[in-house]
Amino acid sequence: MHTHKENVIIDDPQRLVLKEPLPLRKGQRVEVLIVAEGEDVELERLRGEIAQRGVTGADVRDAIAWARGRG
Repeated sequence: MHTHKENVIIDDPQRLVLKEPLPLRKGQRVEVLIVAEGEDVELERLRGEIAQRGVTGADVRDAIAWARGRG
């Protein structure tokens, strides 16, 4: 399996242009995952609120375990 990571700026939302060619053959099937940075204002607001309240990963795991134990 070949992986490639590259940060690019999108000029046209229907076209993705990479700086370097990929070592793939024409017609090869690939999976593409695109992650946009800083676009989800609501998620960032929620993360800030969680951090402000001091919620930790352990708190989340405990809450999930508690909720699963109720079913």
